Amino acid sequence: MTLGDLVVDVVKKLGVNHIFGVPGDYNLRFLDYIVGSDKLKWVGNCNELNASYAADGYARENGTGVLVTTLGVGELSAANGIAGSYAHNIPILHIVGYPNSKVIEYDIPVHHTLANFKKNSFLESFTPISGATTILTETNYIEEIQRVVSSMLITKKPSYLGLPTDLVDLDVSETIEDIYFYYENNDKHMIVEIGDTVIKRYIEAKAPMFLLGVNIARFGYRELMTKILQKNQAAFVTTLMGKSIINETSVAEPNYLGIYAGDYSTEGIVKVVQNSDCIISIGTVETDINCGGFTEDGIDFDNVITIRPNSVKIGKKLYSGVSINALLKYILENISPNKRANINFKRKEVAVDIENFTQNESMLCQKDFWPLVAKEIVKEGDIVVAEAGTALFGLVGQNLPPKIDFVSQLLWASIGYTLPSAIGSAIASPNRRVILFIGDGSFQLTAQELSLISRYDLNITVFLINNDGYTIERAIHGANQSYNDIAVWKYLDFAKSLGINKTISINCFKDFMKNIKNINQDGPKMVELFFDKLDYPPLLKKISDKLEEANKQ
Repeated sequence: MTLGDLVVDVVKKLGVNHIFGVPGDYNLRFLDYIVGSDKLKWVGNCNELNASYAADGYARENGTGVLVTTLGVGELSAANGIAGSYAHNIPILHIVGYPNSKVIEYDIPVHHTLANFKKNSFLESFTPISGATTILTETNYIEEIQRVVSSMLITKKPSYLGLPTDLVDLDVSETIEDIYFYYENNDKHMIVEIGDTVIKRYIEAKAPMFLLGVNIARFGYRELMTKILQKNQAAFVTTLMGKSIINETSVAEPNYLGIYAGDYSTEGIVKVVQNSDCIISIGTVETDINCGGFTEDGIDFDNVITIRPNSVKIGKKLYSGVSINALLKYILENISPNKRANINFKRKEVAVDIENFTQNESMLCQKDFWPLVAKEIVKEGDIVVAEAGTALFGLVGQNLPPKIDFVSQLLWASIGYTLPSAIGSAIASPNRRVILFIGDGSFQLTAQELSLISRYDLNITVFLINNDGYTIERAIHGANQSYNDIAVWKYLDFAKSLGINKTISINCFKDFMKNIKNINQDGPKMVELFFDKLDYPPLLKKISDKLEEANKQ
């Protein structure tokens, strides 16, 4: 066995079947091992940034993603995507092809380096955005592979594995059975102590609720959390980043109350949360937008139990090194319904007048369009991918069907992320439909990846929101400034040139309703939707006003 074989077996053990990236001379020998494998498939992207986005989308569906780039020019192109994965706790194994070990040892100024005789310049760049980093050597490979992969599995942060080209064919005696990927400690006494406290507080409360965040999905707690809620018919709210991590309809009714995000919350939710005498917060992330511009006030934090991926805080007492998976299993096994719980709140249903839209020849508008999408387009089991712009803030407040995955990037918010990410999601889950909503400004950053949708015949519908530029930036500042304008493209002609043969142009609600059947058919397609450039979803306007105010301070 060679080291290349061993790394391939590591990838297989992680449950990864598709590897994203771009070939470069320092990774070519390793790519031979990938394409020669009977279980791995190479997906070549148009550039490394797009490959990192695609690996991110793949990991969200599959659990782990793998990205392969070359030293310097390749890895730095991917750095923005890796940073987004780090921010959102997406486990990516980033394998970087390095030159010959002697070149590294003696700092020889070869191509794709800075020729500054400084070893590991690029490795240092990835340290802040990776959970663990290493460059393999002839003597450290077993220990370092175990360390960086284990870090990725525990922290859900990307890990960086430098693979010198001369070591790919190195004969090794170890096999995959010799590598043990360790996980977090499971202290049973601590689990019982914390679990009993959480259960007691929940059972004795008059208005208990769960506040659920995106890390429930990132760390694999969705199924456990759903069972806990079902067993107890417990009331729950989610954060903006936690959109649809738990079914909002069907099994959740009537216990899903809405979104809690300070000033950006579902109407009426703030008072309900403030009046709760037991808030069990699980997997939440404190960021400006996710917390309503840090307006989550009026809560008695003595009533809050905060469960994070590796710690639990109850009042002022902090427990560290906790296996949350074991804790949630203990709670599920031992908790019982709180029969005295009384939360008098029912979220409002958004009425959608289908008959009116069928005859409406007026231009599409954000306020009415997104409720219509939620009712007529999004179906049970879909993967919904929303760019962090009008799409995200239009969809996040809608009641969506069960068993969907809602993919967005609210924290890192790198425009253009969603198109390659949707491709990764579709490759990871080929039996599900992916519907992508992306603005024209964002689309222009990663548009060339449409070619992969055609090449692999992926079941992706791209909804291109043509609103003549960077509408989210216009909402924040400079509504009519030229820097928020973009070049005019013939988007559907461009899509056809890359092999997307089914295209639809929509100018008004009547057109939209007339084409519903064609839009909802399977297969790759692009639907261009025309909006006014100053038309904002109500939530986006609320958020953008607060962002502009914060930027002035």
